[in-house]
Amino acid sequence: MATPFTIKVEQSAIDDLKRRLERTRLPDHISGSHWDYGTEPSYLQEVLQYWLTTYDWRAQEAQLNRSLHHFKLPVNTIDLHFVHERSQHKDAIPLVLIHGWPGSILEFTELIPQLVNPGEGKQAFHVVAPSLPGFAFSSAPKHKGFGLKEMAKTFNQLMLELGYTKYVAQGGDWGSMLSKALGIFHPDHCKGIHVNMLAASPCLYNPRHLLQAANAYLPYADQFPIFLTAQEISWLKDTKRFMDHESAYQQEQSTKPQTLGYALNDSPAGLLGWFLEKFHQWSDRREANGHVPFSKDFLITNTCLYWLTGNVTSSLRIYYESKHTGDRADIVSKQCCKVPTAVAVFPKEIYKMPKNWGTSLYNVQQWTVYSKGGHFAAKEEPAILAQDMQNFFGNKAVFGQIFY
Repeated sequence: MATPFTIKVEQSAIDDLKRRLERTRLPDHISGSHWDYGTEPSYLQEVLQYWLTTYDWRAQEAQLNRSLHHFKLPVNTIDLHFVHERSQHKDAIPLVLIHGWPGSILEFTELIPQLVNPGEGKQAFHVVAPSLPGFAFSSAPKHKGFGLKEMAKTFNQLMLELGYTKYVAQGGDWGSMLSKALGIFHPDHCKGIHVNMLAASPCLYNPRHLLQAANAYLPYADQFPIFLTAQEISWLKDTKRFMDHESAYQQEQSTKPQTLGYALNDSPAGLLGWFLEKFHQWSDRREANGHVPFSKDFLITNTCLYWLTGNVTSSLRIYYESKHTGDRADIVSKQCCKVPTAVAVFPKEIYKMPKNWGTSLYNVQQWTVYSKGGHFAAKEEPAILAQDMQNFFGNKAVFGQIFY
């Protein structure tokens, strides 16, 4: 049985954090390099100064406890932390809402109320938002091989333990792959998925996919949109640019997470710097004059959910396990998800794929392209994401009477 959980960090951990921040030793940098080499030094210093002099963890902790109902439940060897918000609407659909890295349930604080208590005529949800195993207040796996399939199994068991024998799933980043895994391996219970990052790749045995890749990547071919639209060519070029210039962290975390963990688990300034780069590079900054479109309180609190729980290193292992178990390749490139699927495409998402690649690996019933938003859609554009989810899961032509 799930037991209520209250976030309460020991004062000794907060005092230790402050001492470490006071002793921060920043590296040198190339003048005028801005974000080219990684996190911009002056911005890191600005956020560090705020963390040390102004930020109040206890206030953020109290707000998290007031605004969300937290629980813990032993599931599949994990002491699993999750948020559970039940709707008063009789037609509410059970939803497992899954975050990724370097995010947390903190991304969902504006989204969840819109899903649980929507306006008149909008689909409502009973929301279950777990912290991934090894993230925040969920315990870390104790054995090798705890990859995406084990995590999906854990979340399916969680929903069943809560009495939700039929449910839907939503996620971005790792949450999108875990949602797909639920649809693939647990279709008797997971009846539909919604993703805001499409995890798909071209099929090497599909001539059309090969022609589409050539249309995007061969010299000068991108100027002639024949097998792809001009927008889809732009998406693939953006994705290639990300892989070429922004993805080194994946290689490190997929191969030697423990080595990186020694540094990130010992230096809060280092951890903040590692995270800030991602929140800057992966978000839609156009309406923020190029700046990080998140408050300092959000950025620091999200960092604290990794630092104060000591789960920095274990969070990195999702990359290693998903690579070495083969789960990521299997789920992304090989297995077809047959449950109804919706895809919301945001312009600054780090992975954007042609619709044709998605329809070959998903049962795509809704595909919507938006004009603003990035990788952290739940935080950046919660109203847009909520509406997209409500439009899809509330579509009786797709889901009929499955939940009623």
